[in-house]
Amino acid sequence: MTAILFFGHGSRDAQWRQPFDAILADFRGMHAAKLSELAFLEFMQPDFATAAATLAAQDATQIHVIPLFLATGAHTRKDLGELIEAAQEKHPGVRFTVAPPIGEVDSIRAAISSWVATQL
Repeated sequence: MTAILFFGHGSRDAQWRQPFDAILADFRGMHAAKLSELAFLEFMQPDFATAAATLAAQDATQIHVIPLFLATGAHTRKDLGELIEAAQEKHPGVRFTVAPPIGEVDSIRAAISSWVATQL
């Protein structure tokens, strides 16, 4: 079974996570049969290891990580890679794949540009 793991940075400000919780809720509303979790790099829970373990415990055999970042940087290139390596060791029966950061997806960039145009 394929699962989705949304991955965000995290913040000390509890309200910061609201849009990310909404993304997870929207996804679950549209795809109720799909396993999905939200994880954070720092400051917030669940962390990546906990979310991956939750999905693995629900019989996920593939976890597709969706980085909720606007661009590739150290967090997506280095930190996420290390987190996936550790999770892979802990869950050898699970295959991890990673999507590009959402800001590098053409349709999402176009949506941002369209929204910005409405602010003029």
